[in-house]
Amino acid sequence: MSALSVTAQTFVDMGPARAFQMFADGHLLGAECATMIVGAAIALPLPVSDVAGRGSEITVLGRVMAIRPVQRVVIVHHQPWPGVLTVRFHRDGSGTRVTLESQIDTEGIDWLARRRGFDSPAPPDPNTHRIGLLLSKSGSAAVFAQATQALAEMAVDEINADGGIRRKPVELRIGDDASQSWTGVAEASRLVREGCRAIFACVTSATFNAVVAARPSAGTLLVHTVLNEGGASRDNVVRLGERPTSQVRVGIPRLMADTGMYRWFFVGQRYSWSFGAHMSARGVVSESGGSVVGESYVDLGTTDFEPTLARIRRSGAELILTSLVGHDEVAFQRAFAATELRSTTKTFALVLDEATLQLIGADAAQGMRTAFGYFESLDTRTNRSLVRRYRERSGSSLVPPISSLTETTYEAILAYARANRHDEALSGAEYLESIATDSGRGPGIRPLLGSSIYLGEVIDGSIEPIDYRA
Repeated sequence: MSALSVTAQTFVDMGPARAFQMFADGHLLGAECATMIVGAAIALPLPVSDVAGRGSEITVLGRVMAIRPVQRVVIVHHQPWPGVLTVRFHRDGSGTRVTLESQIDTEGIDWLARRRGFDSPAPPDPNTHRIGLLLSKSGSAAVFAQATQALAEMAVDEINADGGIRRKPVELRIGDDASQSWTGVAEASRLVREGCRAIFACVTSATFNAVVAARPSAGTLLVHTVLNEGGASRDNVVRLGERPTSQVRVGIPRLMADTGMYRWFFVGQRYSWSFGAHMSARGVVSESGGSVVGESYVDLGTTDFEPTLARIRRSGAELILTSLVGHDEVAFQRAFAATELRSTTKTFALVLDEATLQLIGADAAQGMRTAFGYFESLDTRTNRSLVRRYRERSGSSLVPPISSLTETTYEAILAYARANRHDEALSGAEYLESIATDSGRGPGIRPLLGSSIYLGEVIDGSIEPIDYRA
């Protein structure tokens, strides 16, 4: 139920029909939507104030729920909080008054309060078994985290329906790193103060590594659930998800063999994930008889890729590898598709999940390849059941897709409950040992340990598996 309604408006010097079309085309209010139709994924920036009261932006991520041409667009959104946003177009003299009406629930109010610096953690509750979910509800990495909270909540519901952990109900607490490592450290510390015995992190390696270094609590299990480049292990630190070495060994040789091309250009970001991924990719390119003719690194949050596109043109590259994350990947691929480069090159993207694909758009992403341990399109009985339960739980078809980046979190939480026999915080060794010996008892979508990878290709707006390596 909505707890607060907020309205903002602006005036544009054009008629409602023109203003509506500009919004639909992505040239008004910063809206990003591949095709403005009901059900389409959409991103829309909104102004908010930060902790110092300075103006900044957040990006609302959701789906188009209803369209009345020239009059309004209704968006149901999932990030940074679930709600409904209505964009209205009213004639005002010779121009148009554009009004944004947002419904904010209690979760949204709590999120906004923390963004303004009001940190009031809920005290530990001895009658529940608390776990934390650290994810990117805002910032550039939010694109691939849209379904994570829903799947984590679904996992907790299933655990509690089965009696909880040692007859105590599991309670999920949420933290948002805002795609910034220092914010992630603060949010992880808050989750520890709230009594979370494990924190499942669906965040970038930059955030996770910062949390590990800060050691918010030596007794709290820290689980990195998404693909990552690996790293040093500690007793309470577990890194799940795909490794770039497994991804590139599946994707690079096959793409070179299928195309007869061998000149690569790498596009990544200035932090450990891209550095590690590109190091692995260089080795596989060399082994496969190819060469790397250029490389470009950008800051997380980059939206202008013209300098990178110019470097790709000058390099004469035929194959593109990207390790960009979230919205950065969306911005790059949409800019890339608007040039002649898409028709003369082929792209292998390490972090192209289903949610990112929907914002890029089917036409702009056609033929791109990626490699993960899971795709929503997998045609197996177990996966069909997972997707059905996920959609039924939401009560709506307008939900973000499941992807490898979100499905691992679901499985990791269920595995934690199966491993925890004493209502205590597990050590990393205990958790890993349980996963390794738990064959056949979990959801079984894919193994949490190991390097089983599907190679996928974007075909008509869906990522379809075209090869599998166990």
